[in-house]
Amino acid sequence: MSASPEDTKAFNETWKEPSGFPGGLATVDNIRIGVRYMATAFSFFLIAGVFALLMRIQLAVPDNHFLGPVDYNRLFTMHGTTMMYLFAVPFMEGLAAVFLPFMLGTRELAYPRLTALSYWVYLFSGLTFFSGYLFDMVADVGWFAYTPLSAPAFATSGIDFWLVGLGAAELAGIAAGAELTVSILKLRAPGMSLAKMPLFAWAWLVTAVMIVFAFTTLFVATVLLESDHALGTHFFSDAKGGNHLLWQHLFWFFGHPEVYIIFLPATGIVSMIVGTFSRRLHGYTLIVVGILVTGFLSFGLWVHHMYTTGLPELSLYFFASASLVIALASGTQIFAWLSSLWGTQPKLLAPLLFVLGFMFIFVLGGLTGVMLAIVPFDVQVHDTFFLVAHFHYVLIGGAVFPMMAAVHYWAPKISGRMLSERLGKWSFWLTFLGFNFTFFPMHIMGLLGMPRRVYTYRADLGIDGLNLAVTIAAFVMAAGFLLIAFNVIWSLRYGAVAEKNPWGGDSLEWSLLVATQVLFPRLPVVNSRHPLWNANEPQEPELERLVETLDHRPADWRATVLVNAITGKPEALVRLSTWSYMPFVTSIGIMLVTIATIARLYLLVAAGVVVTVAGLICWLWPDPAETERMQRETLPQETGLPIFTTGAKSLPWLGMLFLMAVFGWSLATLFYSYFYLRLYAPHWPLDGLPLPELLGPALIYGSLLIGAIAAVCAWHRFGRSKIRSQIGFAASLVVGIVFLGLRWADAWYLEVSPRANAYGSIFHMLGWAMDAIVLTGVGLSAAALARSISVTQDWERILAAQVQIVAHYWIFSAASAVLVYAVLYLSPYLI
Repeated sequence: MSASPEDTKAFNETWKEPSGFPGGLATVDNIRIGVRYMATAFSFFLIAGVFALLMRIQLAVPDNHFLGPVDYNRLFTMHGTTMMYLFAVPFMEGLAAVFLPFMLGTRELAYPRLTALSYWVYLFSGLTFFSGYLFDMVADVGWFAYTPLSAPAFATSGIDFWLVGLGAAELAGIAAGAELTVSILKLRAPGMSLAKMPLFAWAWLVTAVMIVFAFTTLFVATVLLESDHALGTHFFSDAKGGNHLLWQHLFWFFGHPEVYIIFLPATGIVSMIVGTFSRRLHGYTLIVVGILVTGFLSFGLWVHHMYTTGLPELSLYFFASASLVIALASGTQIFAWLSSLWGTQPKLLAPLLFVLGFMFIFVLGGLTGVMLAIVPFDVQVHDTFFLVAHFHYVLIGGAVFPMMAAVHYWAPKISGRMLSERLGKWSFWLTFLGFNFTFFPMHIMGLLGMPRRVYTYRADLGIDGLNLAVTIAAFVMAAGFLLIAFNVIWSLRYGAVAEKNPWGGDSLEWSLLVATQVLFPRLPVVNSRHPLWNANEPQEPELERLVETLDHRPADWRATVLVNAITGKPEALVRLSTWSYMPFVTSIGIMLVTIATIARLYLLVAAGVVVTVAGLICWLWPDPAETERMQRETLPQETGLPIFTTGAKSLPWLGMLFLMAVFGWSLATLFYSYFYLRLYAPHWPLDGLPLPELLGPALIYGSLLIGAIAAVCAWHRFGRSKIRSQIGFAASLVVGIVFLGLRWADAWYLEVSPRANAYGSIFHMLGWAMDAIVLTGVGLSAAALARSISVTQDWERILAAQVQIVAHYWIFSAASAVLVYAVLYLSPYLI
């Protein structure tokens, strides 16, 4: 049974997005935002490529004076920064934003406004990075910003642009990670279990979880280093009890997973293309296991980058072993792809050529990675161009070539037109040959003694010819990437009109002709890993009836089906956000905070916080008219799927889990920093300070614990009384305010200052982190209380999720308070 014309018209109107200006600022459409992500990231890629070519001109001949050391260091810093933070992961995130809803068979991502916010914050972070050029204040500390060179005593003021821009980029990445994780787990087509999910989705599920934890670690690290610059703290000052190696531990705890955060989505791309061109895919389960193992082990490899820092030898052997083991997981995927292609005689079209180029390059990069996992060898070549060659083979081969394969493979799904196959093959051979002739000789140059991170070299090293050849090859590679950009732009207008499924793919994106305003007015039913190849298999009658009932419905509010994370069985109908200017307004507030931090205008920081909070309040405040329409909805009776839900059936509750995960991991990172500084301190507290008092802080932190328990008790069996839930909201609100007042009063009279030494710095930073957690809880309680007052009917169903969210958050806050008290006040007496 088809949808009625009235439902179809109303449905299309509900999903209609604003266009032009300023309407484009309000869109939350995943396709438009994903394309913006990819276009912006590729623009940054081209800028970084120009920086690389300028550096190659400088290194073409020995003792060259094309660039001075300052300009070279700036280009080196901005090239690496742009490639690592502004191109690789954001481009992949844009690709995921566009195509995951296609592949999963859902109408949108879980939090459309969060997707919009992440893009605007990402864009502003890139502008912050490059705005240093306007003031001749460009960072020159490398994309890794090792202390003490990036510490206040040595770094130029350009480091503020670098740190604040990086912090904003990490926030955007964390938001995207949470968004994609929930979307993959809960917004899939009816019947699509985890075992039937496309491998691109599997790769992004693991990647998104990795992003949340790895990026949070780097965000905390940047906050600590910026605090040293802006507030006068001493986290990385050895003279004041800090430790410069702490930065490397925190940075590489992000940095090594970052390599696989870039690589794993690429494996998903390769799996999809190999499966399509070979008409089969061997080792689905092994590939999934390899992805999971890679994601898990990647967090245990950070010291792989620190062999030459003087760490104990026993620890180095542990990390060397882990570095060798993780190669097995990557090797498993390579063999599965080769096995799938073996004997099939696939057509060597541009997408597959880029995939084959990836395999060749990544295997070579993996082999040198195994070599570098061996401690003695790494010590010999660590500061040479051998390392430069290795990580370009891994990162460009492991990410950029699959990205270009994805562009050629999926471009018809966005534009409706095919890219030129002739231009595609030309661009492949230019990039492939240019890449290998650029970076393979660098292995030899490194073994011959060519140092990295220097702007020139001596003529007597005997590598003049190799350097000149590498520079020429770099321009050939650049021509290949420019040809890809030209191919995309040219094909938008002149490319051949694409068929619905030009490659004969098996996944759901090829069931639609081209990207539309709403992807699946009639949701698909999935009972196979290859839904298009096995389209004639019998479907479950119950699921068929469900999608028939939901055809172009609900018509007057945005919704899709939420499924069980494991089985894919439908569990609820979930509301999706409509377009709004508030994500853009909120991003403006975040931008004000970043600018004011750089300029040390702390009143403007406060103004930025106010704009951010106001934007979030307006963003999250429910529309009464929409709530009324949802209350009148008849679909719950027709389908048996509820609308107002709690727990794992509630998107807001799942989002709250990620907020708590980010706060919790931030605390864990600060706890690690605290005990790392304690480990190397001659005595603790530093500078003869007395041990902290126990009783007064115990009462302060205990008040939060007792108050949270009391508030939860007030919510117990809240369904029997609306006033009981309101009492719980009010109680938690008061408890949070009282805690903040008492803690700030106690901090005012403390003998230790955050500017005195590293002990004072980490002591106060943990206190400030606790304040941030409690302030968030105060905001949640205030919003929930106001919401409960405004709801006059059917309040039990409408407020159930909010009660659960606020209750669980305050339990988390109380547990955090106990841990912070144990670390700050009890641990100095025990260790």
